Amino acid sequence: MKALVIAPRFPWPSHTGERLRATIWLSALARVADATLVAPEGRIPEAFSHVRFIAARRSLMQNVRGAIAIIRDGLPLQCLLSSGYDWKRAVADAGEFDVTVVLLSRMHPWVAGALTGKRVLDAVDSLRRSAEERWKAAAGPMRILWSIEQRRMARLERTLAAQYDDVVILSEEEAIEFGGATAVPNGVKTAPLDGEPRRFDFGFWGRFPYFANADAARWLLNEIWPAIRVLRPESTMVVGGAEAPPSLVKLAEKRGVTLVSPIKDVAAFGRSIRVALMPVRFGSGQLNKVLEAAEAGCAIVGTPAAMRGLEPLTRLARVERDAQAIAAAAVELIGDEQLRAEVGRKLREAVVMHYGRDETIGKLAAIAEGR
Repeated sequence: MKALVIAPRFPWPSHTGERLRATIWLSALARVADATLVAPEGRIPEAFSHVRFIAARRSLMQNVRGAIAIIRDGLPLQCLLSSGYDWKRAVADAGEFDVTVVLLSRMHPWVAGALTGKRVLDAVDSLRRSAEERWKAAAGPMRILWSIEQRRMARLERTLAAQYDDVVILSEEEAIEFGGATAVPNGVKTAPLDGEPRRFDFGFWGRFPYFANADAARWLLNEIWPAIRVLRPESTMVVGGAEAPPSLVKLAEKRGVTLVSPIKDVAAFGRSIRVALMPVRFGSGQLNKVLEAAEAGCAIVGTPAAMRGLEPLTRLARVERDAQAIAAAAVELIGDEQLRAEVGRKLREAVVMHYGRDETIGKLAAIAEGR
């Protein structure tokens, strides 16, 4: 079988949701097919040297045509993020396939009509839900913009079920946006715990340019962390993630918090933390960082938004809504090592049972084969 993955961004480094998802698909397809990747220019890692790569070239003309299509067809503005490449030529150069996987709803307008074989859309998250979360966080003219974007993306996502043989998404609760879709979480790679002492009491991580992570980090540093220090002055905390802006670096330094950017090894980073704090107030889909924290054996204190779509973990985590309650729960766990270790152990068992990466790879391979 021959399979094609079309990714809106080059998948490596895999520090965003759709980049990670593309690498998982390529791993899944390696079990059942000869895989080809169409994506913007980049260098394929050695571990994926078996993947044939066709680069989609940047095109000013495609940008212009994309802008015209946005106006003419009432497409979501988010589609412009993917319009500036000659996708159809790259797909034609790649050849014909038994199955083609398209990553993200916003890619559809630029590849529609060029796909061969069984067609699979992996939406990852509902971009309508994402626009709604942006609307909640916005103010002034941007709030109006995101309101319009919600309506446009809802219209696009409703039509996609008829355009593809299968639609896949991370979270069951977002499947309704497509009139029904198959939920397959990313899962997480599991490895033995190293048994080393954990350096930090608390920690949070995430890619900082993403608005929900930026909001969470600032809420953590400005309100939750000071509340923790009042209750337990000797506490230590680390915050990590890609592309930390200078303002966040200065804020972490001011608050006496260690900041790591980028994180070289997320698994090792998580294993340095006793209690993972997930004060996420916005966003859609499932949070990979929550799975990573559970795999690392951390106890978790998070908001309802952080734990969305992760019911087996939600039952074991401490879920709170405001800064004072998050701080109190965090200090309670850190003050009772037996309790913290027990919660971390149960979370790790749950993530291994329900969210192992091998299970995800098997499910995606089965979808590609039509099983």
